Amino acid sequence: MKKTAAVIPILVLCLGACGGNETEVSAETWATADYQKFAVALQGEDVGYMTMATEQVGDSLLVTQRMEWHLLLMGTTRTVTMDVTSRTGLDMDLGYMDMTMSDGTSLIQATAVRTGNSVETTLNTSGREISYTNEFEGDFLPAFVDLASAMMEWHPGDERVFPTFDPSTGMLFEATVTCEAIEAVSLMGDTVDAAKLVISQQGMRNSVWVYQGQIVREEETGMGMLLTRVAPETEDNIVPSSDLYEVYAVTSNTVSDPRATGSRVWMLQGEIDWSDFQLDYPGLQTAEDGPVITVTSTIPSDPVPFPVESEELNEFLQPESMIQSDDPAIRALADSLTEGAGNAWEAALAISGFVDRAVDNVPTVSLPSAVDVLDNLRGDCNEHTILTVALCRAAGIPAVTCAGVVYVDNGIFGYHAWPAVWVGEWVAIDPTFRQQLADVTHIILAQGSLEAQYVVNGVLGRLTIEEVE
Repeated sequence: MKKTAAVIPILVLCLGACGGNETEVSAETWATADYQKFAVALQGEDVGYMTMATEQVGDSLLVTQRMEWHLLLMGTTRTVTMDVTSRTGLDMDLGYMDMTMSDGTSLIQATAVRTGNSVETTLNTSGREISYTNEFEGDFLPAFVDLASAMMEWHPGDERVFPTFDPSTGMLFEATVTCEAIEAVSLMGDTVDAAKLVISQQGMRNSVWVYQGQIVREEETGMGMLLTRVAPETEDNIVPSSDLYEVYAVTSNTVSDPRATGSRVWMLQGEIDWSDFQLDYPGLQTAEDGPVITVTSTIPSDPVPFPVESEELNEFLQPESMIQSDDPAIRALADSLTEGAGNAWEAALAISGFVDRAVDNVPTVSLPSAVDVLDNLRGDCNEHTILTVALCRAAGIPAVTCAGVVYVDNGIFGYHAWPAVWVGEWVAIDPTFRQQLADVTHIILAQGSLEAQYVVNGVLGRLTIEEVE
């Protein structure tokens, strides 16, 4: 069985978002915090640094961020860099934002340009460009809700809601910022009275301490990310020692025969708001400690012909920005792979088998695109899944991306992504694990595009799973 780890949950913490507000920000405020540097730790281990700088240029502000993380993943150290530049008005109204992210082997670039209430986003991965336009109302913040919040005056109990824009998906989210308290905290040797803010967005909660336009400290409790303000001259010499695949494991009791099909009952435990998750399981029960779910994995009893024509399932047949099922190369390959298949189930297995054989399974730092995966034929569970979904849709088989956790070994579940296909009923398959039927330890927490999967990050470090006899 292939073993995989996905880096996307870590990167979601890094991706910037733009948001709107109605609070005026003076240029003088920025002068007190024109350069800020932070040490970044994950679960108590230093992994890198982040810097933010601001500069007034005429009647606009230029905000830049530089991040460099050194991550140990399945025995291999990866250096991940991200650079974000955003230009805004003095009131922080977005003009444009540019983001570049790389792990040394792949490069992702995203640019958002605002004209009136229209934002055009261009995403470039592996030399391939994708563009789309969204219409939004109201103002926008630059790439950082936390930095924008630091510019505002806060009192305990204050709450503001910002629309936030993610250039990597072109989607509009909401971020709720609440001031919990004014606390005495250390700022590079001094003690200051900082406002403690809680930022809630897409199932994740960050606590941020801000003081006079500066971010003093920031932490994300679920994944254990901590940003601490340090002196600008602090040296960047980080050597990671803890493997992230183990750090973010979800614990459970030991599971017998984890690769079995059939059905299995699980209890999900942890201080988690389960209303954000897509626990769409028959017979779902809610116990005091958490939801109890039954995962069923069986061969479809009556597979339908393909291509499938259904208004109800039409959304699962359509191309998306990163699932280019209408790409000529993907359509041609789908036709070739499914030639001679007797029904939708046989066709889906032919596609999944190809992806299993063709895509080299390696941990990858990327925002996966189906056409890029087909070009490069490398990646982890995200890449296997997105190519399978695109090929199935191109063949006329409804398909969707699932994100959640799967049992690995020794009482450990890990983050995972896999496809589900509709062949007369929904069936989970897993080309990464070389499984025609995804085994009963595949627990779905979210389905759909990348933005729908963000909520999974909120459980890492907080979830435990128990098999129910």
